[in-house]
Amino acid sequence: MGQSEKQMRETEAAHPKNQKELIKEIARLVERKDHDYGTCVYAMSLASVATFNYVAHRLGVSGPGFQASCLDILRRTRMMRGSFILLKAEDLLYPQYDLHKRLDEAIAGWRPWLKKEAKKLLAKNRKKGSCAPAVRLHWQRLAK
Repeated sequence: MGQSEKQMRETEAAHPKNQKELIKEIARLVERKDHDYGTCVYAMSLASVATFNYVAHRLGVSGPGFQASCLDILRRTRMMRGSFILLKAEDLLYPQYDLHKRLDEAIAGWRPWLKKEAKKLLAKNRKKGSCAPAVRLHWQRLAK
């Protein structure tokens, strides 16, 4: 039997240095015989990060540096159109990380985009009943 979901979650992703190592790692993760609902997700994640690590190695991208921390992979996999931030619960353990302030600053920076998008949604959903009244009211507030 392969690793449990918990074990897979705690496993560090591979850092393949060549295509052969990468393909071997992906095959190991995909061809496992006893995948279940949870282990499939971790197999995808581990294969994706192994690929990310391989490409970063090949292109000379620094591991923990700015380039490798690019959040575009999250934008693409989560189908996010607008800006976003990540908040880590562990940052609440330290006083120097003011997550409330950080979130407030992010929302303030997003206001122009929110206004534009709310106007688009109002125009697209002009017909009464095309969206919930509370949603329409929210869009109207954002559009002002």
